[in-house]
Formats: sequence, C-alpha cells, structure tokens
Amino acid sequence: MKNDQLIAEISDYCRRAGMAESTFGRRAVNDGKLVQRLRDGKRITLDTLERIRAQMGAPDNATPGVALVRPPDPPPERRDPRTNFRFFENRQKYLLFVHTCGEKRVIAQRVGLELAAIHPKPPAVRLFDAGIGDGTVLARVMRAMHGRFPHMPFYVAGKEISLEDIRLTLEKLPDRLCEHPASVIVLTNMYYAEAPWLSPKSPSAASSMIWHEVPLSGDSSADFETQISALQPFLEENWRASVSPRSGMPIYERPVVLVFFREDHRFLLDSVIPRPGRTEANFDLVIASQPYRAKSSATFRARRIVAPLARALRAGGRLIGIPSHGHDPGLEIIQAVWPGENPFSVSRHELLRAVKYELGSAGGDLNFNAYADHRSIFRYAMEALPNEVTGSIGTSTAFAAWNAAVYVAQIEDDRLTDVTQSGRYLDATRDVLRRHNGLWFNDESYVISRRRD
Repeated sequence: MKNDQLIAEISDYCRRAGMAESTFGRRAVNDGKLVQRLRDGKRITLDTLERIRAQMGAPDNATPGVALVRPPDPPPERRDPRTNFRFFENRQKYLLFVHTCGEKRVIAQRVGLELAAIHPKPPAVRLFDAGIGDGTVLARVMRAMHGRFPHMPFYVAGKEISLEDIRLTLEKLPDRLCEHPASVIVLTNMYYAEAPWLSPKSPSAASSMIWHEVPLSGDSSADFETQISALQPFLEENWRASVSPRSGMPIYERPVVLVFFREDHRFLLDSVIPRPGRTEANFDLVIASQPYRAKSSATFRARRIVAPLARALRAGGRLIGIPSHGHDPGLEIIQAVWPGENPFSVSRHELLRAVKYELGSAGGDLNFNAYADHRSIFRYAMEALPNEVTGSIGTSTAFAAWNAAVYVAQIEDDRLTDVTQSGRYLDATRDVLRRHNGLWFNDESYVISRRRD
C-alpha cells in the first residue's frame, strides 16, 4: 500500500483516539518518528505494517484506506469542583509561609544568574519550570529573561498538578504577555517524565489528553486577564487530581495542556507554538525548585524527577536544582521539639551521584556541578520587623516562625497535633528567635549542564 494511505489511516486513528502521532509510533513500533519517516517517503516491512495494524486494532487483512470504527468516548464525569483534590501539603501553612518568608524572591534571583550562562538558539529562548507553584518564581524569572533577551521569542513551559496553584499562576500571565508579547506559555499537569515533551507515556492517558489552545486577543493586560479568567470553569472540570492508592502520590485524572499566546503574534510564533505529537523539549534552562519531598530517597529523586528533566536539556542547556539544606535556625526549632529530626539527610552530592547512575551512558555529555558550599548554599529569612524579634516576641510572630519551620521541614499534620496542644512549641520558637535575632533558612543549589558541542 502507498505511504499516503497508511498515513491517512494513522492520522484518522490518532484524531479519534486523541493520541499524538509520536505516541502512536512509540506504542506501535517503539519509534516516535514513525509517521514523520513515512511522510519523508521511507518504506516499512510487512512485519512493521502488521504491528501498526495491531496497534490500531485492525485485522491484518484490513482494507487500506477504510476508516476504523471506534465507539464514541463516554461523556466526561460531572462532579462538584469543591470535591477536587487540593494537594498533599497543608494549604494554610503554604500560604502563610510564602507571605512571611522571602524564599521565592531569593530563588528567582539565584535562577536569574543562570541566564548569563545559556546560549539560546532560534526560534526561541526555551524555559521549563518543573513545579510552578503559585507562579511567583516563574514570573520573576520571566522579568529577568525580558531584561536580558528583550527581542527574542520565549517558549515557557511549566508543570503543576495543583488547581489552586494554577489559578494563582494564571493571575500573573497577563502582565508577562503584555511586557513580552512574543511569548508562548504552556501549562500542564503531566508527570516529570512527560511534561517537557507534552506527551503522556500511558496509552490510556494519551487517548484522554486535553489539548487546549488559548489565543488571546487585544493588546492590554486587562484584555488578557478577562479572557484568562474565563477559563475557570474549564479548569474546575478538567484540572483534576487524586491520590494514587499504590504510591500515595498525587496523580492527574486526565493530562491537560494549556497553550497561551497572543493572537496578534501568531504568525511570528508559528514555529514556537507546540502542536500535539510534534513537541520537542530541548530547553535552554530548567528550574527544579523544591520539586520533591524532603524525606524522599536519592534514588526516587533521581529516577522520577531529576534524570528525566536532565534529558530535556538542549546542547548548552542548564538545569538548576534547589532543595532545602538545613543547618539553620529553622531546623533548630524542629529539633528542639523533636530531638534528632533531620528531614534534609540527602545532600546534593548524593543526589547527583544517583542521577549519574540513573542516566548511565545517556549522561555522557552532561556536567554535574555540585559546587562548593560558599557558592551552592544561600539563605532566605522570615521578613519580620526588627522590633518584633528584639523585644517581646508576640504570639503572631512566634506562630509565623513556627509555621515556617514546620513547613520547610515538611512535618506531617498528624505529628503536630500533640505538640500544638501543649504550647511548648511557641517557647522553643521564641528561644531560637532570641538567640539568632531572627529566623532564616538555608537552601542549596546544583547545576546539571549539557555540553555545547
């Protein structure tokens, strides 16, 4: 049969199944570029044809060019948005922490230093944020990118599974699109091994993927905000997560991709806008800020998070990882209440060794930079007025400091119940604040870079 006939069958199947062509190629013959090779005129064997037929569910003697019949998809389940999974962390602790401590501002400054070391290539500067959170770090880094590359198109992609964080991130997009109109911003809830390529690994997930383009009309942040705010019902219906009964980790119910760009820049950004089944990673900069639980093992972090992100780097690209380091007054508060507690037992050195092992020969062109402590470790502080920690420390200040300490150390809520009932946690917190005349925390950084040659 002719290539055109087979391509038509595959395209029709992928359209009806909601599957990317690259995903189909991987599932059928372990070749994500299968369809592209067919379009280029490449020939295939009868064995390959049979495997393609089997993937589409057709018999070996199926008539070429005849559309395959597939039962219609069931309508999406309608549920009360209020029952949506929130996240695996305490939301109140998170919000109090980000509004009383300057971690996100300091992290953005540290990430911004990496912009001087990247070497973007056409058609765009490519950035991936492996855990957007509320979008504060991403928005600050995009401001720095605009300052350094004011006339280059941006392709900015980010992963976030929390609906609430996506809402907060969307609030920051209008200003970014107004200041830097040549921007394509992509948000997804896929896993770390999927998100850079916008391609689910599971065939069932790929078939249910929602790919939603949002071309924004107008030329003001107010115009963009109105259109982005109108997405709330869509998000409540589709940006859903639950807890895996096997691992206890948050998982998406359906993979979702949101693609934002300005309609008046569609022509300029045509080669930058991603399409289903035709998305590459090749990022100039990857941000991995607090992407894993503090108590997770080095093997888990390497295999599930850091190694897949390292594979997404282009030549000359850089991945900056930022986890908590400990050895600070915040940890002293924790150890005063729970002696011997140390949630930061996995160092950056141990993690990078695990990543090297996980990547094997695929990491041969990567550099793993742990750096010396004076370059790697940086601090951020709880932003309190001087008189709040030098004089009589009020309950609100002590509580904010305690909340920050237990949030950074990721102490589970059930462990806090007995401690908070006694009230001794506030005494321990006040004691640390007086001894150090304030409260600060240490983060550490490492960089994985791909050689330019």
